[in-house]
Amino acid sequence: MYKEFGISKELEDLAIRSEQSLKPQFEKIEKIALENSSKVLLAFQKNKVSDMHFGTSTGYGEGDVGRDTIEKIFAEVLGAEDALVRNQFISGTHALTVSLFGLLRPGDTMLAISDKPYDTLDEVIGIRENRKFTKSFWNKL
Repeated sequence: MYKEFGISKELEDLAIRSEQSLKPQFEKIEKIALENSSKVLLAFQKNKVSDMHFGTSTGYGEGDVGRDTIEKIFAEVLGAEDALVRNQFISGTHALTVSLFGLLRPGDTMLAISDKPYDTLDEVIGIRENRKFTKSFWNKL
């Protein structure tokens, strides 16, 4: 079958055997994907998502039915109490930074009970110097 591409019969047979041996794993993955897709579709139906949910907003978030609805959907699909979903967050570090800015105030102490936070947060929490970030905002970290 792949001879025209310079692939030997032995290599083709190996690929076929490998794919057959992995078939149960692929089936598990496909089942999980189908279950997750069903959860998402049911959440969209339950929340009556329509074209009005994808319209523009003022940007202030007041009465933004689209954003409120997508947060309900995320919470439901992920089994969470609530969700904060913003397309403006560009990374996990960005989301954590915004959360820390919202939670901590000057003079507060942040305690990491399991281990040192991600190294991408070093400048944000004051481990590494960066005058733009929180060391100038929070005294003790």
